[in-house]
Amino acid sequence: MNILIILAHNRFTGVNTWAYTLTKELSSRGYTVDIEIDDGYLEEFTFVDGYNDFVKKLKKVCNDVFVRDFVDYSKYHFSIISYNVHIDKPSSGKKIFVVHGTELPWFDISDHTVDYRVGTSKTNYEYMKCEGLIHNGIDMEEFSSEKWDPPNVKPKRALLLSRYGSPHTLYYACNVLGIELEHSVFDTNIEEKIGLYDFVISHGRGAYEAMASGRPVLIFNSMFKDPEGKTLCDGWVKESNFRKILDRNSSGWSFRYDVSTIEKFKKMISKYDYTDGKINRELVQNILSSKIMGDKFEKVFSGLK
Repeated sequence: MNILIILAHNRFTGVNTWAYTLTKELSSRGYTVDIEIDDGYLEEFTFVDGYNDFVKKLKKVCNDVFVRDFVDYSKYHFSIISYNVHIDKPSSGKKIFVVHGTELPWFDISDHTVDYRVGTSKTNYEYMKCEGLIHNGIDMEEFSSEKWDPPNVKPKRALLLSRYGSPHTLYYACNVLGIELEHSVFDTNIEEKIGLYDFVISHGRGAYEAMASGRPVLIFNSMFKDPEGKTLCDGWVKESNFRKILDRNSSGWSFRYDVSTIEKFKKMISKYDYTDGKINRELVQNILSSKIMGDKFEKVFSGLK
């Protein structure tokens, strides 16, 4: 069975990491998966610097990678789409749209027709009236806790894993607590580094990857603030709150704790518990593994034949 996954660009963002993980899982099950990179950084992608790190990694798990429109669309049984600007591309097969959010206009498909809608969280599943709910899948072998030492009882190093910036309050709070904070953006091989830190501050897929690696995780997205401009977060992932955090795809909008000052951020970070790492790994294994994601997509394929 031939499957085409259409991406907007060749950066290692959350949507593209999801696509890489899905491609790897489906390819391992015998599907022929091609990738079309439609727009964005095409000069980087092809003729100037050759393939960038993301495309090099992608080519290891897929059949082929194409630049915008250099594709024989007629040969695919399914096209998997994540941006509404790609819905009108020609296809002789079924079109599956995966909703990754509700806050950005290119995720809105209310005025478009596709064969099947997949929500990646309860919120966007309900908002976009999707037919299926398939959470972000995480490769439990790539993101393993076994190759890392357990987190320290008292944290020494933290990683801010986010494409967005960070308020100075976070850095100052960590500094006061004697914690070294590093910031990672668009890191192609984050699975080789994430376990070097005692805990990870992130949102979305970054949070799930850190959990799979056996790290305590503080859900924070610097983009989201309340109407008064106060910085908010969802706090530490716990077994008791993870389902609610997952309902909004770990966006930082579930609990909205105020961390707008150094003192408030310091108080939040001080709730760190190194034992959360092991529990987090189990949560992802049982709910978010790429195997579970692959199983659910196969059911979608079977239902659309």
